[in-house]
Amino acid sequence: MKGKETYPLISEVVAKPGKRLLVRFRNGVTKLYDCKRILALPAFESLRSDDALFRNARADKHGYGVIWNDELDLAESELWLGGRVVREKAPAYGRRAGKRASSDSHSSK
Repeated sequence: MKGKETYPLISEVVAKPGKRLLVRFRNGVTKLYDCKRILALPAFESLRSDDALFRNARADKHGYGVIWNDELDLAESELWLGGRVVREKAPAYGRRAGKRASSDSHSSK
């Protein structure tokens, strides 16, 4: 199918406090996804009211989303587009340069 966009597959998911998901993608990027927006939808009501169920989040074995049970899942595209990057794969020239760049932006030189 020409024109269909593909998104990185998921390798790991960790449920975090505040109804957030820490999602590690197979391309090395880690994003934090705030579920508050989707929890307002009727389809996700059980996740809103059941903390134990929310903490049961796991990656689909093929990486195409997050699964809570047979009825609840969330696609990798939503997590990729709606998540906030918290870690990116180190660039080919090394991690140190990336750390220096981020620390320089916070310095008061």
